[in-house]
Amino acid sequence: MAITAQPKLLKRLAVLAILLVFSAPILVSWWLLNYTNYSRDDAAASHGDLIVPPRPLQDIVLTSLSDPSSRQHLHGKWSLVYLHAGKCARDCVNNLYRMRQLRLAAGEFAPRIQRVMIVVGRETAPLSEEQIHHFAGQLILRAEQSEQIASLKIFARSDTEDPLAERRLYLIDPLGNLMMSYAPDTEPGGIIKDLKRLLRYSRIG
Repeated sequence: MAITAQPKLLKRLAVLAILLVFSAPILVSWWLLNYTNYSRDDAAASHGDLIVPPRPLQDIVLTSLSDPSSRQHLHGKWSLVYLHAGKCARDCVNNLYRMRQLRLAAGEFAPRIQRVMIVVGRETAPLSEEQIHHFAGQLILRAEQSEQIASLKIFARSDTEDPLAERRLYLIDPLGNLMMSYAPDTEPGGIIKDLKRLLRYSRIG
């Protein structure tokens, strides 16, 4: 009896071992989600407002203020976007500075990010020569270039919101999908974490 029982016991132990190997990741995930702060820490949470579903924008040619002869496109890179009307005063300068610093802080991912200012209205020279020099590489898109963008409704989070008044930063992926927005008081460190996480796992742009 002992001789015949031993192979059966060994088989059962082998099956149990296989089950443990395959179920271990599930058990660990369950434990992390229910008994730790893993799902709520900075590495796992977005610091901006996710736009669901993403809103696709058509590809548009962008103008580089420091190099007007270059031809950049909205599609192809991750775009940090700011909306502005009129001359570039304090709020505008702060946002251009913020976009520049966020891109620099992305480190190795910086070449995959571009800074886009969408200019609304009839102002033909929103930035001074000094500002153009200071924010070299800044790209401009005039809202009237696209019917889709001209009304700015695509950036609104509700029917009553005025995107211009919100002074938010927006994130558009390399396929042209408007996917996130950030309030003016969002901690830069949180935006950088979002950018690095997105670019680390994304193979586009």
